[in-house]
Amino acid sequence: MKSQLRSVRLLRTAALTSAAALALVAVSACGGTSSSASSSSSSGGGAKAFKIVLPWYADPEGGGFLAAKSEGLYKTKNLDVTLQPGGPQVSATQLVAAGRAQVGFTDAAGIIQAREQGIPIVAIGALYQDNPVGVMVHASTGITSFAGMGGKTWMVQTGQLGPAWVKKKTGISFTTQSYQGSIANFLKQDSLVQQGWPTNEAYQAEKAGAKVNFVPFSSSGFNPYNDVFFTSESYLKSHRKELTDFLAASMQGWHDYMGDLSVAKTANAAILKADNQLTSQSAWYAWDKQRKYVVADEGKQQLGAMTQKRWTTFVDQMKQLGQLKSTPKVTDLYDSSLLPKVAAPTALPAAPAGSY
Repeated sequence: MKSQLRSVRLLRTAALTSAAALALVAVSACGGTSSSASSSSSSGGGAKAFKIVLPWYADPEGGGFLAAKSEGLYKTKNLDVTLQPGGPQVSATQLVAAGRAQVGFTDAAGIIQAREQGIPIVAIGALYQDNPVGVMVHASTGITSFAGMGGKTWMVQTGQLGPAWVKKKTGISFTTQSYQGSIANFLKQDSLVQQGWPTNEAYQAEKAGAKVNFVPFSSSGFNPYNDVFFTSESYLKSHRKELTDFLAASMQGWHDYMGDLSVAKTANAAILKADNQLTSQSAWYAWDKQRKYVVADEGKQQLGAMTQKRWTTFVDQMKQLGQLKSTPKVTDLYDSSLLPKVAAPTALPAAPAGSY
């Protein structure tokens, strides 16, 4: 069941989930687990305890954070970091708002929706500069853009805004069916359009022998930040140094994870130890394919970058799609002032031979 649920990670909204999330175990530096709670107080060794709720289960989507931990980068900043797995039953918004974690992950819409609900969270960085969520079609169809997908049936997750924007922007029409986490129907029907991630659904299709063309929603101009790191307003005001140190270590970890094979091997080994639902092949595939989305646009010069222009554009798009009750003040949504000036690696090495 977990392997199927891994696919259904397209929406990262601010909806609150049950308190059962608080009992989930956390990933340690070497891929082990710990059930101890974390706060911003000092640990026994004098380092500040700091909990991150990862974007998903332990996988390459959080690989840079495991790299930062394995390299000792958090320790050099006097942070005792716990990495707690995310997943469909975990509300990072709830944990961060309640002070049970210091940083969580959502998408740009999740930040806006939380604040509409009166939950004061603030984005402090964005991993994916080019949002990787999109759709794939069978390569045999020859379709390479949204223009060729009109009149087809799209398997999409309920509430995903990308398809609605594509309809509005391109004028094409299509029917939809609810995507519940399995691409079995897509594999059987060449005519279907399947929503997903280039690191996950595309890998599943290729593993099943189906060559696909993947088209991200960003190619239609709908490009909200994804894997947005956020904290609470109160923690941002009172613990700017801790957050600055966390971001400095984390962005260096991401730089090293993407650009240094030895670091990537160590981090991926920890990921595989923490999550037995992954295979080495799927981990290296995701490591390889996700990098271009991290280093796109402003990410070339500054990993995690956010701009007022991008946030303003997304707020306007949400208004056009009828998704906002009121217009938020854009500068209340994010604070990029704590991000370090860590550029993307000058070169992205190929995955190890035979790794996938």
